[in-house]
Amino acid sequence: MQTPAEVEALFRASIAQAGFGTYVMCGLPDAQTQFRNRVLANGWPAEWSRIYLTDDFARNDPVERHCLRSAEPFEWGDAPYDPETEKLAGLIMHRAADFGMKQGFCVPIHYGDGSGAAVSIAGERPDFGPGVKPALYLMALYAHQRVRGLIRRPAQNSGGILTEREKEVLRWALAGKTDWEIGVILRISERTARAHMTNAAKKLHAANRTSTVVQALRRGEISL
Repeated sequence: MQTPAEVEALFRASIAQAGFGTYVMCGLPDAQTQFRNRVLANGWPAEWSRIYLTDDFARNDPVERHCLRSAEPFEWGDAPYDPETEKLAGLIMHRAADFGMKQGFCVPIHYGDGSGAAVSIAGERPDFGPGVKPALYLMALYAHQRVRGLIRRPAQNSGGILTEREKEVLRWALAGKTDWEIGVILRISERTARAHMTNAAKKLHAANRTSTVVQALRRGEISL
């Protein structure tokens, strides 16, 4: 995939399998940047995009706000707001439902320098069954990283904490390779490959193999 459009097409087709029909990839909200200037990829219905921008819904969107508070993916329904005192927040959620965006899933992405992004997807009645959320989480991270990398040249990562060998191991783990297969590819022992994975996990404060890869992607240690 060599263009953002190709990445978006694959992402759109992938989330559609779980019943999600819309998506947006954007930077996290801040006081200086308007929502339109934070959008990296827009897969919303055109009319909803127009309304959201014209009425400045980002200012009162509970999902947007919750992205700043959560480091973990969440369903739209878990983004809190008071329907009595935050009537605009309730209006936004109801208007989104009018465009087939009744239930959503959002993946916040926080970088080490304090900046970040989010990938938000929605549908009428999407599938939240066993194993679906972790798959959506990884797809969102991969798609965002790829689109971001194609749109702008990644900055030199001067604050990396992983060794080059650890990064190599994680790149092959991202490709689905086992420790034994990584050892064969890199001409090291399976034990050494596993040790590099363990060291990377400790440095990234990750609980397991998948989390280690995800954290490496989030920090920009590796990319697609």
